[in-house]
Amino acid sequence: MAQNWSTYVNTNFYGQDGGYKDNTEKVEFKSGRTVKYLKNSHPKKTHALNLRCKDKGTVKVDGKTEFEWLLYWYENTAKSGTVPIYLTDIITGSGTKQYLVTIEGWSGQRFKEVNLQLEEV
Repeated sequence: MAQNWSTYVNTNFYGQDGGYKDNTEKVEFKSGRTVKYLKNSHPKKTHALNLRCKDKGTVKVDGKTEFEWLLYWYENTAKSGTVPIYLTDIITGSGTKQYLVTIEGWSGQRFKEVNLQLEEV
């Protein structure tokens, strides 16, 4: 069952790179002929995004900074990216879609620049 994004973490994503998830299967015959088939009639998209979170030296909410809440939410609610989440559609900006979230890494001290990967479900 899909979960909601953390209420303590903003959704001001920026720096989007996108693409399609591989949606074909290739069959190669002994004769050398190859045929490609669609795996799914509706191709899924992937998005690489950045998110800026407050960390060291910023106000804490319920004992955690915004970045600490993101990590807590990722580990305990999104289960390291295995549970789908509801987010506003990244492309249109309206409506809701389900995504699998993967945190690729982060950098910074006072503010963390977090690299995320979103995959449509």
